Amino acid sequence: MNHRGAVFLVAALTLWFALPATAHASTCSDAEISISAPPLSRGDQQAFVATFRAELTKVCDWWGGDFAGPYRIEIEDSRGTSMALIPAWRGNHGQVIFRMRTIRQGTSPITHEIVHAVAPNGNRFLAEGLATHAHDTLGGQSAFPNFGNDLHARARQFANDADMPALEGLAVPARLQLPDLQPQGAYLVAGSFVRFLIETHGMEKFRALYAMTPLVTRGRFAGLPMRWEDIYGLTFNEIVDAWRSRIDG
Repeated sequence: MNHRGAVFLVAALTLWFALPATAHASTCSDAEISISAPPLSRGDQQAFVATFRAELTKVCDWWGGDFAGPYRIEIEDSRGTSMALIPAWRGNHGQVIFRMRTIRQGTSPITHEIVHAVAPNGNRFLAEGLATHAHDTLGGQSAFPNFGNDLHARARQFANDADMPALEGLAVPARLQLPDLQPQGAYLVAGSFVRFLIETHGMEKFRALYAMTPLVTRGRFAGLPMRWEDIYGLTFNEIVDAWRSRIDG
């Protein structure tokens, strides 16, 4: 079998396992959820868990997935960012950390982090792009990076100067940023780009691409460049040019 045939076979097999199904969505949304949140009262903890479960159900219905939990919410009154992807990479799949300041401000990226738990990925650009797009399209509360504003409109100022091959080559646990592109711009670009891929080429092809870079505990693999042409019939740079043209106006 030649390389391209092998790539398509792997994509087909991984896609079959990644496709959502009613049973998957039910298992996902019915997962056990625990919380450790000393800064919150018991009533506020229960309310947060209820909100988390409602957002989990939305993600499961939209994406599907086999991860049945348990989820372990940790709310810390400390600096740092919310996270679920890095804990999964470390082997703590289901651990979801939020910061108290975003809860006080009403800007917690709950849906975003749930996507990282339900659908983690080894390619940081695609993982953050999917989580950002999902948080936006599923109506998550105003949160980083676009705070409720249109992703394409917010990404426009960064699109032409962003080094897209460098972003696409970042493997978890690398941060999604570059020396000349800080996290907010990088996340806006990633979210806008994934939104473009799904809206223009469909979810099925995106799932096939996404399945080629599964998250492996302590592994580092962002994917092979030729997979873009294998899935989309276009090089990555050609897709980038089309995305830039789409959001430019």
